[in-house]
Amino acid sequence: MQPLNPFLAAFFKSPVAAQCTPVHHHILLVPLTDELLTSREIDSGAAASEVIASEEFLGSHVLRIPSPGVSSGGKDGVHNLRDVRGKAKQFSTLNGRSVVIKDSVVYSNKGFKTFAQAQILNDAIWYPDVFEPRQWLLYFISKPLVGAWEEVKILPAVLGNDVNKKMTLDTKKVNGSDTAEGTVPKKKDIRSFHELLNNFPMIARQMQPGLEKLFLEFTTVFEKPLPPPPSASRIPDPLPDGPITAAMRRARSNSFSIRNGKAINRDSLPVTEDFYAEDDEDVMRASLETAVTAAIDLFQSVDKQQLSLLGATTDLTGPLVEKLIERYVTENINHLIFPKLSAIKRPEDLELEAKIRQMEYIDISQLGIAIDGGSRAKHDLLIQLGPAIEEFKKIANAMSPGEMMDALLSTTKAASQLTDTSRTQMANGKEDPVYEKAIMTVNADTLVSLLLYVVIRSQVRNLQARLVYIRNFIFIDDVDSGEMGYALSTFEAVLAYLALDSAGLRRASRRNKALWDAAKRTDLTELKAIMEPNMSAVVDGDDDFELDGDPNEQARPSRLPSFTWSLQDSSSRRSSLALTSSDRFSRGSGLGHVFPFQSNGNCEEGDFSLVKRVKRVAMDTRSLSSGSEISFHSRTGSIGTLGSAIEGDVSVERLAQTSNSFGESVLMIAVQSGNPASLRYLLSLSGYYSLEVILQDMNNEGTTLLSAAIQLGHKDLINMLLERIDICTEDQRVQYLSEQDIWGRSVGHYLFHAPSLITRIGKLIPWRQRDKNGQTPLFALCRSYDNENYYDMVEAGLRVARETQNDGQALHLDDHVDAKGNTLLHIINDTRLAMRILHYCDIDVNATNEKRFTALMVASKYGRYDMVRCLFADPRVDIAAREMRGLTAVELAKDDDVRNKIDDLALFSMPAGRDGRITGVVRAFFVEDGSVRLVLKSAAPTDHDSYTVTTTRRSLAEFEQLAHLLAEEQPASWIPSMSDTRSPFQIPVKPSRAILRDVQAKTDWFLRIMLSHPTLATHEMLWEFFLVPELQLEAMEQRTKLKVEARIERIKEEYEPIRDMREVEQFVNHAREMVRSVSYSTKSVTRRANGVGLAISVSSIKFLPQSHISALEAYVRAMAPTQASPQAMLHNTLMAIQSTVQALLSSLARPTTLISQITAAKRDADRNDSSAGRSSRWVLGLLDETRQRIQDGREKRAKKYREEAEYLSRELRYTQQTVAGELAGWQDMHEKMGRRAIREFARAMVVQERTRLDGMVRALRKVRTQRSNVKS
Repeated sequence: MQPLNPFLAAFFKSPVAAQCTPVHHHILLVPLTDELLTSREIDSGAAASEVIASEEFLGSHVLRIPSPGVSSGGKDGVHNLRDVRGKAKQFSTLNGRSVVIKDSVVYSNKGFKTFAQAQILNDAIWYPDVFEPRQWLLYFISKPLVGAWEEVKILPAVLGNDVNKKMTLDTKKVNGSDTAEGTVPKKKDIRSFHELLNNFPMIARQMQPGLEKLFLEFTTVFEKPLPPPPSASRIPDPLPDGPITAAMRRARSNSFSIRNGKAINRDSLPVTEDFYAEDDEDVMRASLETAVTAAIDLFQSVDKQQLSLLGATTDLTGPLVEKLIERYVTENINHLIFPKLSAIKRPEDLELEAKIRQMEYIDISQLGIAIDGGSRAKHDLLIQLGPAIEEFKKIANAMSPGEMMDALLSTTKAASQLTDTSRTQMANGKEDPVYEKAIMTVNADTLVSLLLYVVIRSQVRNLQARLVYIRNFIFIDDVDSGEMGYALSTFEAVLAYLALDSAGLRRASRRNKALWDAAKRTDLTELKAIMEPNMSAVVDGDDDFELDGDPNEQARPSRLPSFTWSLQDSSSRRSSLALTSSDRFSRGSGLGHVFPFQSNGNCEEGDFSLVKRVKRVAMDTRSLSSGSEISFHSRTGSIGTLGSAIEGDVSVERLAQTSNSFGESVLMIAVQSGNPASLRYLLSLSGYYSLEVILQDMNNEGTTLLSAAIQLGHKDLINMLLERIDICTEDQRVQYLSEQDIWGRSVGHYLFHAPSLITRIGKLIPWRQRDKNGQTPLFALCRSYDNENYYDMVEAGLRVARETQNDGQALHLDDHVDAKGNTLLHIINDTRLAMRILHYCDIDVNATNEKRFTALMVASKYGRYDMVRCLFADPRVDIAAREMRGLTAVELAKDDDVRNKIDDLALFSMPAGRDGRITGVVRAFFVEDGSVRLVLKSAAPTDHDSYTVTTTRRSLAEFEQLAHLLAEEQPASWIPSMSDTRSPFQIPVKPSRAILRDVQAKTDWFLRIMLSHPTLATHEMLWEFFLVPELQLEAMEQRTKLKVEARIERIKEEYEPIRDMREVEQFVNHAREMVRSVSYSTKSVTRRANGVGLAISVSSIKFLPQSHISALEAYVRAMAPTQASPQAMLHNTLMAIQSTVQALLSSLARPTTLISQITAAKRDADRNDSSAGRSSRWVLGLLDETRQRIQDGREKRAKKYREEAEYLSRELRYTQQTVAGELAGWQDMHEKMGRRAIREFARAMVVQERTRLDGMVRALRKVRTQRSNVKS
């Protein structure tokens, strides 16, 4: 079966794979499967499959790794990880190009046409589907290094709700637009003049000197003392210093001439404030307008080509640019103007702020608003007013009058469109444009009341100064008409009411405060006096609550005479120096508003405690786009009528329904204060607190009375409320208990404060209801670790939650997963509860959270050893699961003691030997010096239930040395090879954890095979290797050398030479053929096991509806293979068996080699004998000594060869006996290993398939649940 990844499928079908020899010196950089399947290459225009199959693409993703200098050093690494961390390293590709790898990122370098970079995600070992297993190392990268790839977007074939309509509108819009629109670049979105200067540097360069000079002059003028007023006896002529100074002088001169020309009315009020405060305001206004005009002139003097470019690349027009310039100028000089203006208006603001503070405890129902729907409607109104209050608070941080106007307008919109505004803000998180025309859904009187509540709750300072700042210091926009005029006039009316006619509200505020304080006290005398005034001796008079009021204020009427207020209509850009009475107001209006000390009615002087300058406004609910003033006055209201409507209601019926700034009613205040006496008394007043009122009562956070009592854990309060709630219907109780607060939590989420209620009201609790963090009530119970009855509480919750499922099945814990993916096993820390969940609940034990942590990883990381042991005992738990960085549970453990205990658990999960001893390699890890360390553990039984555990640490080089010494000492025995192990440090900046796990598996199987070896199982060197903490390699080598010499002597003395070689050859050839057949079968089964693993890793489904996404995710989690999957374990076992077969074949090849050596030695001996017996051609007597020496040499060589042949014959007999003896032992061990592998595979497959069945049942349940929800 071909792999799903297009790169791997193309690579192993191309001749490029054959060029990668040896495999251990090459690494594949594999782009992600979904990246290749869902993207296309745009540079070449060819199909993605053709680009991937090209030799350029394949060769550029194969790294050529040079062979290590030394064998052992190559395994354990010659690089120091500390030295190479954070450094770049260059690698060559198969086609001669080069890449650079640094910090888990691979960069294309020499030879690549374009620069590319990709993130190295993780690594894996890959065995292709071939007969001879070849181990390839893969590093998965985020995207290809060759070509330019873009995602192919596929439109969904299934149309959802309103998709048809939307696509039709989009089609019409596209067809109706200009065909060349697609070629026009998108215009820039400029929202401020500062952005304009940043996006157009040429305009900024031309305007910068003028703007700096303008701001410098303005600062200089305002920092020095103001010139003397026109009435001063001596006025020195100042030196001309620019347009701003001239404007200030002109403003003062005009103001003086206008004041001298006025006729003093006999009804005018005496002047009690600084007579020249208004002069200072006019001067500042004229100076600011001059600065704005100068800045606009600077902009108009910019190069026309730049202005044309601005108009072509943005949507800005002339008026919009003027607004941006005005706001830019005011923001830069706001620190000069607004403090002076605040100082001028400070006396008025101090009085207003004091009155607002006295109205802090007012209730919205006492502002003249008729709220239909009871306390729930009132609660909803307060919640929807929250954004309006937050919007109004922005006015305190505004840096310009325009920004203040925006905040005021958005506040008015939020208060006028409560339902729509709140929904829009929650859905989109954005606000409507400030200058967009609003649909007034609230009449004028209601809007004034709502703004009153907003102003009182926001507690913003300097409101009078801000009103003047907005009214008189905005020049481009017309703040006297349209939406702005309506919002500003309404705001002005609110401030006028607060300053002049709010005595009733202050009185109501004090009475509310008295009632709320009485509800907190255990003494009910004062509470009864307020709630039952006719039954007490307390006199019901307002004077009792006017303790901090002004005594002169009580003598005056509670409201001023009516003022007729009308809206002004002015031009879009007006001059501060041309505001005369005839120009600023229409002919149909009176002139009383021009003179700040004159009113339209006859008033006594004592009615004014502070001189006010009142402007005329009109408030109505129709569109304000028209300029007709007659239509404006058709529905005007007076401040007197407003005052009468807003007058605070202090009746007992109204007081009983009041709530504080937190939305807490009188009942809620009694509950929050933990006062059962007050609550019992208030509940007895059934005329005020009916069952419907109690069920609808909640504060601004959405907390109900019962929820608040449960959070306090007050049993008396809880019982009192439950007794009252028990009289309602079951549907009402279920609805009440499912009410969620602003955090999405209901009563069930707080049951850990009162665990006894689980059995009492548990069947009415919505156990699957989630809060904003995705936590269910059962999840919240499991997180309450500090509860003294933790086990009983959670156990009761599990039992009741299972009963409420009403399906008779185990508790479905996939319904109790939070938003971060944590299951109950992730958060629970009680072993007994964990065992109960594992045995009696339906749960995915290998579920991961958003960090890819399983429950075992979390328990290991936080040192919960009991939980780790509990999870290890469950066969469904994937012990080798990895998180996002590739770390397993044991590698995540922070404490060495916990890590050692986990290693012990891993050891006892291994099979025991014949003597009951358990030995294995439990863990491998990287060391900073660039080497691999392997943790060996051996447990010997000492009693029925106890073991003695020995722990040692060995390097990979020491394993290789062990195999080498054993092979020297026992050359005739078969020993699995350890020299073909790949180094995990071939990419030092990103060591391969897949190779690390493979090294652990190979060394573990090597150790287990050697302990089952028929000859070497009891070898002292092998036992020293895993029992002695410190190895002495030199002593071991010396001892092995001595044993080799002793073995040679023993063979010479004890073994007879073999005379007939044919018998040995026949035996060896027969044995070799038999083992070869076993080898072929083993390789075939290994290939099939690898193919099964590849097939399971790739699963597809033809079609699934969009509504079944969650079910698909559950299905994928159920079908995804685990890290310790049965197929992978079987493959590793078969590879280990194959290593024993290869070792035995190598051992069986030794007799044949010895026979060939014996034959060659005998042939050489015979040749020397024949040469020595041949007659000499030398003349007798000549060179006799030389001839004799040559003859003796031939005889010696013949003797040496005969002795060598004889020793080899003895060695052959020894080898034959050893091989024959080990062959029987190998056959027995091979059978046992095969049977055990099949048995473990079958057991693991049963567990896996049972787990998959549970997962598919969960997915099917999700589908059925969604289907039932759709039907309902």
